[in-house]
Amino acid sequence: MTAIEVGQAAPSFRLPTGHGTALGTEDYRGRHHLIVWFTKGMGCPFCRTQMSQLARGYSRLQAAGAEILQVTATQPQRAAFYAKNFPLPFPYLCDPDYSVHRAWGLEVRSHSLAWYARTFYAASRLSPPPAPGIGEPKLALRELPTMLHDSDMGFFVVDRQGIVRYRHTSPYATERGFNVIPTVDEILQHLAIA
Repeated sequence: MTAIEVGQAAPSFRLPTGHGTALGTEDYRGRHHLIVWFTKGMGCPFCRTQMSQLARGYSRLQAAGAEILQVTATQPQRAAFYAKNFPLPFPYLCDPDYSVHRAWGLEVRSHSLAWYARTFYAASRLSPPPAPGIGEPKLALRELPTMLHDSDMGFFVVDRQGIVRYRHTSPYATERGFNVIPTVDEILQHLAIA
């Protein structure tokens, strides 16, 4: 698996959304900068907090000529439930087989039960995330395997020509805590040079 680096062309993709359509990078080429954000999705409380952060700054990001594509491992049927019942201001895309995650250089790792036990123990000792402004859906049992995957989080800023201008990737959970995304002000700084 090859990591996508700053200065490289972003891999194209097209995925189903929670709103029943399909969207991809080519739909925005030449018109918008893209923030391509790979997350666990609505079932993850830390992701929902970050979604709220981006939702609060969404109008500022749009004013800077950017659109957000949130790419999750959510099944399309569950994404439709989220889109119907929760305010999702930006597209919520479904990559349940992680093929787009992998194309962008993001890994999904397998571990022993001991690793999961240590990670969940460490996570249980963290302060809970603040309540998200987009709501708090209950995790569906069928989503549990996706939440348990040790997958990378990825956050990319892609310019209008499809070139990656900012990249932040790392394992989603570590023994030190959960990964965070840049603030809206930091994203705007990256968009200014894109």
